[in-house]
Amino acid sequence: MDMEKVILYTKLNCQLCQDAYLMLMEITLDIPLDIDLVDITHAHNSDIQGQYAERIPVLAKPGNRVELDWPFTPDDIRNYLTH
Repeated sequence: MDMEKVILYTKLNCQLCQDAYLMLMEITLDIPLDIDLVDITHAHNSDIQGQYAERIPVLAKPGNRVELDWPFTPDDIRNYLTH
């Protein structure tokens, strides 16, 4: 089974982001994931900071225009990944 690439938009000291990451780690036991963590507050991400500042954590699949905004559950993530 190929690894599915996902992006988790996050920032430092964000408890919700940590919760979302732990959910993804749990899901990797069933669905192999290549998780790219993107800190929206990093200087080289200033172009997306406004887009995600009030929404993080946000889960995205590259090439998919639909994103999964917080709040979400492990079941929401599984559903998002399989559709």
